[in-house]
Amino acid sequence: MKNILVILLFTISSNTIYSQEFKAGVLMPSKEFKLCCVYIPDSGIKIYDKPNGKIQGHIYLGEADHNKEFYTAFIKKNGVEKKLEYPNLEMVGYETMALVFVDSVSEFVKLKNGLWINFKELKSKNLRPISWMNYAIEKNTEWYATKEGLNLRKGPSTNYAKIVTLKGDLFGIKLTTEKKGKWNKVKVTKYRKHPCSGEDNLVITTYTGWIKLISENETLNVWNYEKGC
Repeated sequence: MKNILVILLFTISSNTIYSQEFKAGVLMPSKEFKLCCVYIPDSGIKIYDKPNGKIQGHIYLGEADHNKEFYTAFIKKNGVEKKLEYPNLEMVGYETMALVFVDSVSEFVKLKNGLWINFKELKSKNLRPISWMNYAIEKNTEWYATKEGLNLRKGPSTNYAKIVTLKGDLFGIKLTTEKKGKWNKVKVTKYRKHPCSGEDNLVITTYTGWIKLISENETLNVWNYEKGC
């Protein structure tokens, strides 16, 4: 009886962790992806009407250009074909796009368009769901607060004192691996001019604190220059 209870508790705990970790984010390669420049396998991906539901069609790549690179993707549902674009696709690198998901249930992830993809199929095709939090941390780049701005605080909640409000691209935000809920511990550099200016002696000061990295809508509260300066 005791062993059964342990197994049940482990299962519940695992499912809770899974749902929190993969609530929303992007579908990224588990290892090097052979195709450029949309993270969709050449064999396509099946789409479902609901978790463990009926297959509605599939997502697939468009025609390759003269460099054998793919920049378009399509979705065919019940025989009707449509081009797949933002907000179902997000730029995650220089002219590189990935599918966005907004929920996960029973090893299925839900796309922005309301359709579902099987996690096992994704895994077999070198793709994995990664939360916005972990995606942003793994990217290891300098981020900037979204238009509304972000309060840098001394701890991971609004109960902690505000250090400074981050706005615009003169506050460069470097994420750390330390996180709590929707919050991440960061290192911030305040610039006199953006580093893309190419000038010297640009740093005014630095800060360390916490930002609410993930919004209540399960989106990132930060952005970055995906195409560089």
